[in-house]
This record gives sequence, structure tokens and C-alpha cells, in this order.
Amino acid sequence: MGERDITRELLHRARGGDAAAFEDLFRRHRARLSRLIAFRMDRRMAARVDASDILQETYLEAFRRLPGYLDRGEMPFYLWLRWIAREKIISSHRRHFGAEKRTIENEVPLLPADSSARFVSGVFGGAPTPSQELAKAELAETLRTALERLEPDDRDLIVWRHFEQMSIRETAELLHITEAAAAKRYIRALGRLRSLLVSAGVNPRPST
Repeated sequence: MGERDITRELLHRARGGDAAAFEDLFRRHRARLSRLIAFRMDRRMAARVDASDILQETYLEAFRRLPGYLDRGEMPFYLWLRWIAREKIISSHRRHFGAEKRTIENEVPLLPADSSARFVSGVFGGAPTPSQELAKAELAETLRTALERLEPDDRDLIVWRHFEQMSIRETAELLHITEAAAAKRYIRALGRLRSLLVSAGVNPRPST
């Protein structure tokens, strides 16, 4: 049985009042949600709030809203959970920092150094050699700056696919387009990002 079939079966059980079914559904997405929350949290907020607290708030809110979701079923279950998690991050930020700006989808937070280096390596099809020997943290900042220079749609696709580890199917559902169209957009976005990285001094390793 595939993941979608399992989700459909668990949602059917949850509709019938099986509380354990919701527990199982949330557990299946807990790791992804934890990564999303840790990635999207502002540095200042991360110093005050533990990501596990946001995850617990997401769990409680999702359980509270589950009947409405089951009645409408307007989006895939994980994307619904992701949407609630983003709401909780925004609410937590406002509690701690007032009405200060917080448009999560349009900001690029600090990027993990190791995964940024691996990502840049993949963009170039091999280990990159910056024009200067950049440390991983510097490379991550170069990548963050390049992402900010992309058009929002291109930036979102790359952040969703790589740093939030969403599938092409999920990004297509989020954008309301076909999987083929989402894949083409992603490839084009990678090409534009590659050009920006080259302009910033990050170049592919010369062949020997």
C-alpha cells in the first residue's frame, strides 16, 4: 500500500472517530514538520522558543481543526499540516516581537551550511570551487543572497524542493499546476540560480 493509500485509510478512520488514526497520521509527518519549523524560525525566535514547542502547538491545532479538514479535504494532508505550522511560527514571532514583519514564504532564513554546500555541488554537477576558498558558512550566505535575488516563484520552488524536502507532486499541488509543469519550472529556477552563483564567484571545478 502506497503512502497516499495509507493516508486515505487513516483519514477514513479518523472521520469515524478513531483518535489513534490522527496520532499515526501526525507521526508520519513529524520529522518533516520539525525540519520545516527549525528552518523557518527566525534566529532571534529560536533563541527564545524551542522548535518542539511549535511542533506541539501545530499538533494541537491540527487536532482541533481536523473535523473541518475532513469535511472539506481541500488540500493534501501534509500541505495542510505545513500551513498550520507556518501559522504557528508567525503567531509565535508576533508574540515575541510584536507586529514586526514576518512573511515567511518571501524570506530566506539562514541556510544550513552542510546542506547548502551539498546543494550548490548538485547545482554545478560536482564539487564547486569558489573564486576564493569560501568556508561552508560563507557559501551558505552566498546561496542565501542569490536566492533572494530570484523571482519569488523561482525562490519558493528551490526552497520547497531542497530545504523543505517537498516532492514535485507536492509543489505541483501547492502551485495548482501539473507535475510536469512544476518540474520544468524547477529546472529553469535552478538555471537562473546557477547564473547568480557564478556571478557571485562560485564556479564549477575545472575538469582535469
